[in-house]
Amino acid sequence: MIKYCWVFVFLCACSKSAPVPDLPEPPPVPTYQWVAQERVFGFYNQYRYSYCPSVVKDGSGFTHMFFCGNPEQTIMVDNIFHVKWQEGQALTEAKSVLQPGVLGSWDDHHTCDPSIVQGEFSMGGERYTYAMFYLTNPYSAYYNEVGVAFSNSLDGDSWVKYPKQIVSKPWTYEGDELLPNGGKSWGVGQPSAFTLDKKGKVILTYTVGDIQGTRIEWAELDLSDMDKFQRRNGNRMVQNGLVNIGYTGQDYTCNSDFAVDIEKNKIVMVRPVQPHPSTYPAFLNESLEVNYMDLSDFMAGSGKWEVMLRISPYMTGFARNHNAGLERNGFGEISKWEEPTVYFTVSKAAPEVSAGTTTHAEWTYHIYRGKVVKQ
Repeated sequence: MIKYCWVFVFLCACSKSAPVPDLPEPPPVPTYQWVAQERVFGFYNQYRYSYCPSVVKDGSGFTHMFFCGNPEQTIMVDNIFHVKWQEGQALTEAKSVLQPGVLGSWDDHHTCDPSIVQGEFSMGGERYTYAMFYLTNPYSAYYNEVGVAFSNSLDGDSWVKYPKQIVSKPWTYEGDELLPNGGKSWGVGQPSAFTLDKKGKVILTYTVGDIQGTRIEWAELDLSDMDKFQRRNGNRMVQNGLVNIGYTGQDYTCNSDFAVDIEKNKIVMVRPVQPHPSTYPAFLNESLEVNYMDLSDFMAGSGKWEVMLRISPYMTGFARNHNAGLERNGFGEISKWEEPTVYFTVSKAAPEVSAGTTTHAEWTYHIYRGKVVKQ
């Protein structure tokens, strides 16, 4: 009897209501705003375009912007141009610093989509401080590939090219890859680079478009001695968390720029939101999105992208917002990852523009910038 009474008393004691502790309020979900939008550069009142900015802010307070442009009016052949400025001062004159190769070479057509990274590089016995990755293609084919050039100054009038592709088209045979729908595969391009060791090793991301679809891949490349350079197979970038333009399903991505905050273990991406609109110019995206995730997850091919802000036409005032880049230092780092400065390309759309020699949408490609601010 004593045994059972003891159990009864124990159970009764356990059933008494305990006081509920005061729990702290959960932290608010961060919200972000788009502020300080302004025009940066454009070939205004000309049949010329400027797009796809890559921006480096150096230690002296100068901002260097590299971008795609066409030297001759109405002729759509890409060169890479450079301008620089200090805040509150005028830009320097735009100058072409990287051009297509000689006729018949593997890079004799477009030279575009620059991405610049600082480090310790060498080629042919010469040492260099900066590497510029770029998209290029032969005039005789449709596909794209990735090249690299070197310089010891961001102000340099020309860069010294490595003579071969560093990322080649995914297929091994000569010529274009034909798709079942009658089209041709896009190849590889749209590079973005950053470095973790601040020396010769570079993390290079790039778009792949082939018979298996469109995606971003990345590879760690050692550029410390280009005379011994070895290509590396790419790793497919995780796309978990990316949502399409209608918020109806998972998105794929391409043509993205990246910046890292190593101390905070974060990587930030600005990307186009798919799919494209159906009206002219149907080859350009309406909106961009800024996403982030842990850098360690990115490198492991895991994790999930979180949304910081979607940059849409109602925010910018332009029908098309595309080909964007993040302001970074020479190593691809961002000083405050939650408040990135985004440089992006704008374009008008039909009926203001049409596919005619003097009415192309390309002639309205101008470069703007804005800042994402955490609330």
